Amino acid sequence: MGAPSASSAPNQSAAPTSTTPTPAAPQKIPEAPKPKPPYNVLLITIDALRADMPWAGYPRDIAPWLTKFAQRSTLYPRAYSLSSYTAKSVVPMLCGKYPSELKRDGYFFTRWYPENELVSERAQAKGVRTLAGHAHGYFMPPYGLNQGFDDYRLLKGTFLDNTGVQDINSDRLNALAKEMLSDPKNVDATGERPFFAYFHFLDPHYRYVKHKESPDFGNGRRDLYDNEVHFTDRHVGDLVDWAQAQPWGKNLVVIITADHGEGFGERGHYRHAYEVWESLVRVPLFIHVPGAKPRRIESPRSAIDLAPTIAELLSLSVDGYRGVSLVSEVFGAEAAARPVIVDLPRADLMDKRRAIIDGDYKLVVYGDNKGFQLFNVGDDYKETKELHVKERDEFARMRALDKKLWSELEVTPVVGGATLKGAPAGQRY
Repeated sequence: MGAPSASSAPNQSAAPTSTTPTPAAPQKIPEAPKPKPPYNVLLITIDALRADMPWAGYPRDIAPWLTKFAQRSTLYPRAYSLSSYTAKSVVPMLCGKYPSELKRDGYFFTRWYPENELVSERAQAKGVRTLAGHAHGYFMPPYGLNQGFDDYRLLKGTFLDNTGVQDINSDRLNALAKEMLSDPKNVDATGERPFFAYFHFLDPHYRYVKHKESPDFGNGRRDLYDNEVHFTDRHVGDLVDWAQAQPWGKNLVVIITADHGEGFGERGHYRHAYEVWESLVRVPLFIHVPGAKPRRIESPRSAIDLAPTIAELLSLSVDGYRGVSLVSEVFGAEAAARPVIVDLPRADLMDKRRAIIDGDYKLVVYGDNKGFQLFNVGDDYKETKELHVKERDEFARMRALDKKLWSELEVTPVVGGATLKGAPAGQRY
């Protein structure tokens, strides 16, 4: 048969020519990972761990395990503690409320009252096994941190040390944590009953002790601190690696952060407490959830978000928390910008401070609005350039934001007879 004429119908079975390519088969888009709670949750806080660490550009390799952990977790290099020392930061972190909102006494070594609901209490009420192990007098039961924990232990010989901590205990706390996490009453290998475990590693805290098994960086304050961080990093890493290798480790979330930072002369400040400088309140935050892809989220975040995050990971209600659960952004959602509040309430030894961080700007507020300072902490971590005169519009915006945010909090007066430094007559906050 001859070739078809121009008027003939096209041959539908003919092979396609180069000008009529075959449509590519639609590519199946992989489904984004989604959270599958309830998980087992391990929360670790490292005392006085600053934000300027190797994953943030610090040149010394002082935390090799955490640096690798950052590469397989969601890392928040601009996270903030709720306050600038342990007694004002840890209980509020577990409550998901700001320190000034909670029932407390007026002393530096703060006592918190049973009316404050810790996330451990919410977990315990829903049948989650709760356990915690610690190594400092701040965590003694009278101070209120044991609420809601089924198994709550302190290292033998723990006491309240007012002059600085010289005890070496990361190795012993590591051993205690493994002992508690090996107890069948605390962990369920079948995964039917989740647990929430919390351990606070103390060793980077002043006074700094040099550890022979870690690199010798010198004898200056920061040198000794770096040696202590390396020592603690090794034991935290050993605990997490061991935990993830357990039968229940496949469903284990690990959250690592700090209760506050540490000063080494920034604006003349050493150690911590009393002020809200970046060196004292900007801290690392890592969240590792099975199935979630690693991320680095640069938006400022706060420890106020940890209680609702833990609650969601345990399939608990997130109602009533000030913060926002971070679970969705750990699994890839947009990390929307929002302001951060740092709250240092009055006590017998110090006047109050607060800070509002919004993007790169930070407003520091002294006392009862007695004074204000503005900084761009995006490029001025040491807060050397005060900007309220140079950037008047930004200062006005931050003042208005501070007024709005602070007015939304329900400040609770302190309980008891402590004299509050800098408080007007009759004012108990």
